[in-house]
Amino acid sequence: MANSLLRGQIKICSVMSYFENIYISLSKYAGTITCTGLTMWQSRSMLTLLHPRRHILTGLLIVAIYLLTYISLRAPTDNTHSQETDGTHPLPQDTHPLPQYTGSTHNFQTPPDAAHHDRFLTLDFMVTLGLNNLRVVWHGCTYKRVAYGPSRYELEHHIYYAYLLNRTLVVPSHLHMRNCYQPGLCAIEGHIINDTIKDGGSINSWSMPITNFFDLAHLRKYVKVITVSEFLQLQLDRNPSLSDIPAALASYQVLDELASSGKSLERYAPDLTSQTVEMYNFLHEQPNGVLTVDDTAPIVDLFRARLPHPNASSEDVERDILELEDIVEAPIWGYIDQPSMAIDQEYDMTVRVLPPREWSSVRDTKHGWVDPDRAFVDRERQSRNPGYLHYSSPIAVTGLRQRFSTPDLHNVQILHLGGGAHRFSYHPVRFSSLEGRKLYDNVVLDWLRYAKPAWNTYEYIKAKMDWKTEGRPFLTFHIRRGDFCKFNWVGAMADPNNLIAAYERAVADLNQKYKTMVLDKWDADREDAARRLAEWESADPPIPTSSRPPAFNVPSPLPLSPYTFIATDEDDPEVLARLNAVNGITLFDLFMLVRDGDKESFHDGHYHLTVFGDLLGMVDQLICKDGWWFIGTFMSSLTGGIYNLRKGMGLDDRLTGYISDYQ
Repeated sequence: MANSLLRGQIKICSVMSYFENIYISLSKYAGTITCTGLTMWQSRSMLTLLHPRRHILTGLLIVAIYLLTYISLRAPTDNTHSQETDGTHPLPQDTHPLPQYTGSTHNFQTPPDAAHHDRFLTLDFMVTLGLNNLRVVWHGCTYKRVAYGPSRYELEHHIYYAYLLNRTLVVPSHLHMRNCYQPGLCAIEGHIINDTIKDGGSINSWSMPITNFFDLAHLRKYVKVITVSEFLQLQLDRNPSLSDIPAALASYQVLDELASSGKSLERYAPDLTSQTVEMYNFLHEQPNGVLTVDDTAPIVDLFRARLPHPNASSEDVERDILELEDIVEAPIWGYIDQPSMAIDQEYDMTVRVLPPREWSSVRDTKHGWVDPDRAFVDRERQSRNPGYLHYSSPIAVTGLRQRFSTPDLHNVQILHLGGGAHRFSYHPVRFSSLEGRKLYDNVVLDWLRYAKPAWNTYEYIKAKMDWKTEGRPFLTFHIRRGDFCKFNWVGAMADPNNLIAAYERAVADLNQKYKTMVLDKWDADREDAARRLAEWESADPPIPTSSRPPAFNVPSPLPLSPYTFIATDEDDPEVLARLNAVNGITLFDLFMLVRDGDKESFHDGHYHLTVFGDLLGMVDQLICKDGWWFIGTFMSSLTGGIYNLRKGMGLDDRLTGYISDYQ
């Protein structure tokens, strides 16, 4: 039985690729036949067409061609395996290949524009958590699988899943925000809500269109994505008899409920096939010794290379792989698990993988099992939690692509990932290839971007910060207050006196680091270049001119600015004044700053951003990414977003830390 289930895991990818190509070709051919048939039909007069003897055979032929084409298109794309394989059936690599990575996080090739055939991906989004918690939310702590708060970057996770599964992602039409500073502006596009938050957390009071925050037009260059309202309108256009949809489209409350409970969308499209998969269970509740990866195909290739005849027929290769008793060493790539959901710390490890015949069966006791130990990328930076689980015992693997390639899931039209989109843990999955991890890098660092108005304001504010610092490099901080203080997530720094002291210690330490790492290093490099040049000039006998050491032409680095940029939700004027007194500058300080000859003011060009603190938070993040060194707040998703922005710029993740390091 196990061998039967595993045949899908090692089936040669070209088989399903062949059927996929036939499917796409028939789609194009059907359009040609249909249009041609209509043209022939319309070219004759109605009187001639109604002649029963001359054209009855022609009419029947056209109808037969149309029906046969329609039936062929509706047939399943793959009926090779009709049995559920519990995660061991592969999605062929050729049906939706990974993009080619060219060394830059902005150079992935756009995926092929293949029709999605009404295949949607729906989730249970936590729209009540606000901007960064929709982009990034987390559930469970690092050392125990305990669900106690928001989970992973919801949008980033599911953009990745939608691309990998070649489905259209359905995202919320609106996001819930906290207090609106300008209700008149909010009422133009949004609507009033009243979210109930447990334990005294901040209460959201407004709901605004998602397009005010994220650039969906840019995202659609890479993956198919529609909002809940667009999904409903698409179904209504397809089938006007779906009478419940108009009322749903007119109700903000219903649209928000559908985003929070993606399974409910099935009710508005009952003529589409649907199925729910508990995604959290698949990703994180496998039996001991089973590791979930994005794609098992690269690992299967390692076993195929062990065969005496790896290029034999697919049936022979499949049989021979199932008979292997070898254990192979396979590389696995991943991200360090952090509550802030940053992906700037990466790891790779080598694991021993059991033979494929053991992947879907009970572990053979002869291999034994030892729980994974905790390995570290950089033990000296404990505050950044640089640990990950390393497996010394041989393991089995199961693939995300393979799990969702089974006919019962691959062909379903509405696939709902249940269990709460926020519960899928820190990162989407481990990766069996470096290209797979770089694909997820791109989702986070490039595909999902903030809306253009946020970038416009960032450029305006950055120019003011550069003017204030006279073009010198500066330090940036994210100091989280509010409910972080209320829930005691910042420890002793809930006391403003301790906060100011920690900030001053951080500034003093980082100024010394800048002197050592930048200024002193430049002096040492210059002296070393001068020494080598003097040795060349005084050499006896003379050294050939072609060997003359190059001149030292590196410009002298500017000293670090005494001013720092501080992103914070602190609303106590006294605390803000104390930060200003030690050269801390906030976003509102820069908005109020008027430069000589600069007539543009906050109210003239960027007044719309006073609607929500969440909008201003996007600008805060974009400024913070530009610091020579960035200090954030542990557990904060906004801090995690800044870490990721810096990674996208190619900055060293060691030039980051937490304010709690300086308590």
